[in-house]
Amino acid sequence: MGADSPGDSAELIEQTAIRIAIDTLGGDSPPATLIHGALDAADGVGDTPTLVFFGDQRVIELIIRGSRHESVHAPRCLAAEDALRPALRGDLDSSMRAAMGAVAAGDADALVSAGSTGALVALSRHLIGLLPGYRRAAIIKRFAAENDRAFRMLDLGANLHTDAAQLHRYALMGVAATHAAGRSRANVSLLNIGSELNKGPAVVRDAARLLADDPRIPYAGFIEPHRVFASDVDVVVVEGFAGNIALKTIEGAARLARHLLRREMASVGSEIANAPSGDFAGRLDRLQDAYNPQRYNGAILLGLREIVVKSHGGADQEGFAAAVGEAVEAVAGALVAKVAAQT
Repeated sequence: MGADSPGDSAELIEQTAIRIAIDTLGGDSPPATLIHGALDAADGVGDTPTLVFFGDQRVIELIIRGSRHESVHAPRCLAAEDALRPALRGDLDSSMRAAMGAVAAGDADALVSAGSTGALVALSRHLIGLLPGYRRAAIIKRFAAENDRAFRMLDLGANLHTDAAQLHRYALMGVAATHAAGRSRANVSLLNIGSELNKGPAVVRDAARLLADDPRIPYAGFIEPHRVFASDVDVVVVEGFAGNIALKTIEGAARLARHLLRREMASVGSEIANAPSGDFAGRLDRLQDAYNPQRYNGAILLGLREIVVKSHGGADQEGFAAAVGEAVEAVAGALVAKVAAQT
């Protein structure tokens, strides 16, 4: 099959009054950059969703005044060095906590934040809670692959250590996420150091047996890291420590490839300018876009009762728009209900 199809998501978005809470603080980019990115995402899906921005209301209102969108004054940023206990108790009334509270109270359908991952995971579990029967949430993210395809990988760091039963649960969660995005089938592999059955740590080998024995999971065996972008696998399952390392390695490799491509493009700039057709320049632009990690920004905390999306802290306007788009698609695709039903 080809890349993810939104299926009926576009129609659902138009018919459903979706409200997305936006934490404008905590990222590396200025709040205005995140606000404009969120507005770009909302403009791309018609009259909905309504965005509810949390942060410095004076900054927010200068940008959204006169629009359908809303603002809530919560000017304190929850920094990575802040102690989590006061944040969980509510002693630190940050923009992240206020936005999370809106989702927990049913005043918003999803939250998008570029703030601290640890704080976001802890606040999510404390204020929103896990689905019945769940012990842990997992970070799942979509990546571009060869042949105009995409795949999802989880867990990317919500839990640093896990067991075989939890890896099995991750696989079911990944299948549900793929179905919610409009794909009818989701081939699943376990990330490992080799494809042979006897390779890897015991927890991965034990998980492989669980996946192979579960008819709900189209299990495709182990997959090595260098093959994840070239295979036909839809879901790659990995424990959080290795998953977080894989994520950051992928991001670094993408930045390097983009840097090298920009350098080569600059060196042939005159050739492009003198070319009889703009097709060559267009191809180079598309190639550079393919290495742009901002286009696939936005990782979902899966296993919660509501949708929470973690944006990369360094997201620019385009990247934050992508993260908000992930939230809208997840709500429109009834991702939480599908995860609950699948697992």
